[in-house]
Amino acid sequence: MRSRLLLFLLLLGIYTSVSAQLMPKSPVPAPAAPAPAPKTTTQVQFMQMEMGDTIYLLKKYFLCLLRRGPVRNLSQKEIETLSRYHQDHLKWLGDTKKLCMAGLMEGEGDMREMLILSALSQEEAEHLIWQDPAVRAGRFTVEVMPWWGPVGSKLY
Repeated sequence: MRSRLLLFLLLLGIYTSVSAQLMPKSPVPAPAAPAPAPKTTTQVQFMQMEMGDTIYLLKKYFLCLLRRGPVRNLSQKEIETLSRYHQDHLKWLGDTKKLCMAGLMEGEGDMREMLILSALSQEEAEHLIWQDPAVRAGRFTVEVMPWWGPVGSKLY
């Protein structure tokens, strides 16, 4: 019995250590706004659109616009760390098939990035984007809106 308990505690310690290393950490405190809890919607939303003799199947995606946030007084090292955590978060979204497209905005305006997320609801999309350490740290502000896109479409 004692050896089972020790084995369990050892495995729990390894799991906790690995989980802590994989989770991005923000070098600056998160802003006061908590991440909203997603609703428990379980269906992807689709609609059909007719154009002439062609019927298109559209799926509801979520367009996320990242703008410059209020936190601008970070050191270069903090900016580089947050940028790395932000990239890790985008990679995780891609690996989990939540991120369909991401890109940088050109120019010197406040608009910095655009993302298209595949989520079951706007609340889930907001929850996913609020998990980004750069958003939580106030480096970006976020606007999320529904966007209907053709299923299976590709850029060209």
